[in-house]
This record gives sequence, C-alpha cells and structure tokens, in this order.
Amino acid sequence: MNRYLIAALVLLHLVACSTDSDIRYLDSRTTANLEIPPDLTSVNLNEKFEIPSNISSGIAETVNKVPVLAQVEGIRLVGSEDFYWLEIDGKVEALYQTIKSFWASEGFVLDIDEPVIGIMQTQWIYKEEGAPEKDQNFLAALFSGKNLSATLDQFRTRIARESDADITRVYISHRGTKYKHRMQTKQTEDDAPDKWRFRDPEPELEIEMLSRLMVYLGLQQPEVDQQVSGVKLFAPRASIHTDNSKNETYILVNSVKERAWNRLLHELDRLDFEIVSANSNTGFSGNGVISVKTHHEVEEKSAGFFSAFTSSETRMVKKQVILIVSEESHDMTRISIENQEGEPDDSTEAIEFLMKLYNQLR
Repeated sequence: MNRYLIAALVLLHLVACSTDSDIRYLDSRTTANLEIPPDLTSVNLNEKFEIPSNISSGIAETVNKVPVLAQVEGIRLVGSEDFYWLEIDGKVEALYQTIKSFWASEGFVLDIDEPVIGIMQTQWIYKEEGAPEKDQNFLAALFSGKNLSATLDQFRTRIARESDADITRVYISHRGTKYKHRMQTKQTEDDAPDKWRFRDPEPELEIEMLSRLMVYLGLQQPEVDQQVSGVKLFAPRASIHTDNSKNETYILVNSVKERAWNRLLHELDRLDFEIVSANSNTGFSGNGVISVKTHHEVEEKSAGFFSAFTSSETRMVKKQVILIVSEESHDMTRISIENQEGEPDDSTEAIEFLMKLYNQLR
C-alpha cells in the first residue's frame, strides 16, 4: 500500500514542476561584451598551431641550405693546355648569384663581391704542412729536424658576356703562396729569412673547381669527366719580338683578340698583378687598354702647392705600365707595353714584366 502512495506523490511532484517552470529564457537576448579595463589586454585567439621556435629554426636552416639553381640549358668546358673556362647558355645576371652560392657550398668566404663587373674573389685559405704530431712533446718537436711549411690559396672568378651572343663565360684563376720555416742551424743560419713567397699557379686546381661548378649547375659527374678528357681545341701559343727602330718589345699571340684579351686578364690574375683599369675597346682604334701595377718599386717625387719654395719629397711606389692589346690580323693579337706618356716602355722593369707575362702566355 505504501508503494502506491509513494508513486502517487512522485507523480504529483513532476506535474507541479512542469506547470510552474520559469519560461523567461525565451525573452533572453545577446548583450554587448564587457569593457576591458585599461591595464588589461584581451586574449588573442588564434586557431593556427605555431611550431616552437627551437624546432622551426632548425627546419628553416635546413630549407635555406637547399640552393635554388638557375635554369642552365648548356654547359661546355672550353680550352686546352693549362687554360680552361666554361661557356654557359644564359645571361650573366641569372648566373652570378648561383656561382656565388657555389663558393659558399664549397666552404669559401668571398673577400671581393662585385656583381656589376662580374668579379668575385675568395679569402686566402690557410693550410699547414709538416706540423708536429699532437701527442709529440716539446723536446721531440724541437729536435725532430722537420721543416715546417704552410700554403695559402685563393681563387678569383671572372664572369663575362660573350659579344653578340647570349653566352656567359666563367673563368676561375688560382693564386698561391708558400711559407717555409727552417730550423736554424750552422748550415742554414746564412740563408734568407722566413718569408711568404708566391708559388706557381696550379691549373689543376682551376680545372678541379670548374668541374665542381659544372656538377653544381646540374651536370652528372660522368658527363663532366668526359668533357674534361675530350677537350682538344687549339693550343694558344705566343712569341716575343723586338723592334729596334722603335725600341719596342711586344708579344704576338696566335689567337683572336677577344680570346687573347680574356687569357691576358686570366694570367694577370694568376700572377697577382693589380689591374688598375681595363677597357677592351677604346677610341677609334678599338684597342684594348689595361693599366697594371707591377711588383717593381720606383721613386716618385711628390710636391705640394708651395713646391717652388720647398724641396720635393721622394717616396717609393709600384711602377705602373699600360698594356695595349690590338688586332694584328684576324687570328693574331699583339700585346705591347707603354708608359704613362703613351710611348713604348723599354725600361728594365717593363721588359722584365713583359717577359714574365710571355712565359705564361706561350
């Protein structure tokens, strides 16, 4: 009986709740958000998931290490003997940044970066040879009798556009110095002191860098090896002559003027001569003119505004010469040397400079 009574009471309670419920929520509406106090800021809700900086930085570095190469249609290795260069189908502007990235990928830092004139030069790379072993004590290193030596290497890249053609030429020249330290003994105490000296250029290093550049630009290694072994073009040769009636000494190169011009600049880079200016086509004659500072030092008198009342001072400066590159015939180029007055320079320093240049060109 009690069960029925309890059920009836529950039923009456449920009916009362359904009839007396609060229905004011039907009149509810959305009001403006509360104003934020001046000393607080609102929360910036962003549904995007941001990668933490310590992770995203690593991804960015990985992406930046992948170079974007220029579209290269054709690459050809040209030259012979000890002088090689690349001929690439494309414009200089499109290739300069790519070649700059190539040197960075090889671990070189540029000391000269001149995109306007197409010149880039790496810093000197130091390499020590004959150093004592790490686990060798001081006395063992002192009495080992080994000569310590070191080398410095540097590469210069020159990018030029071939005239009347959409072809870019890339030249890489090598320069190196060597330092040799000798332990002082009674037999060597009269020898010349330790000093850095320029060593002969190494064409093998130049062609090695050209080969690596070809691979970097998209060629496969077997194709590069085939081009290196298959290059059998002309062999540039040169002869030196003297005109006694004009007191003039000059060089004749068996090559067209444009090719001889590029080879001349290449050899000047190798020999570490400072090129003050270079113009491949000047005046009505169309001769090329290169102003070069030699390694010889000569006296130069300098006078001030009141030079008439004071004695002039003398200082030592590097002798400057001017190379004239002219077309002797269609396939023969003449290289002569002049002084600042435009006359043939037959001084000892100029002839020695010309002979050194000839030994590289022949």
